[in-house]
Amino acid sequence: MTQPEKEKAEEKKEPQAEHVEIARAEYEELLRKVAEFAQVQDRLLRSAADFDNAKKRLAKEREEFVRFVLEDLVLSLLPVLDHFELALAHLPPGDEKTKSFRDGFFLIQKQFAQVLTDRGLKRIETLGKPFDPHFHEAVGHIVSSKQPEGIILEEVLAGYELNGKLARPAKVKISTKQTVRSEEKAEELT
Repeated sequence: MTQPEKEKAEEKKEPQAEHVEIARAEYEELLRKVAEFAQVQDRLLRSAADFDNAKKRLAKEREEFVRFVLEDLVLSLLPVLDHFELALAHLPPGDEKTKSFRDGFFLIQKQFAQVLTDRGLKRIETLGKPFDPHFHEAVGHIVSSKQPEGIILEEVLAGYELNGKLARPAKVKISTKQTVRSEEKAEELT
């Protein structure tokens, strides 16, 4: 090994720990400071964790608040959407005088419905489906020999879900085999 290599090897060697003598009081003070440092470090870590948890909780609360406000707004706009649909249903489809009004109303209604759909509103499909009391409200019966009992034949008012949660049940008329009143009248006659 050459002289420069020996010097580099000696530099790479770790310095040996020196033996230092201190007084008993200084040693106990040093141990106390180490324990105090450990406590401060523990409090700091706990505070950092508490801060992180508080940040997450506030973000979640803000998200829930925004969702609540959005839900309230969308629910208050549902009657407006219903009235657009009623207006379109009552405009004559073949009348040339009202064609431009009909087309304009249709475009506005379509855009309005799309805005609500983008916010999580979804119309509940009803016609031809079996009655489900979780999503539908029966407001009448229609006697039908062609359909099995309990099938939705007419939608009186559309129902909606908002972000997977029922916002408004659909008001529907369902099929039945006989009228209830005719059965009652038959019992009265006998």
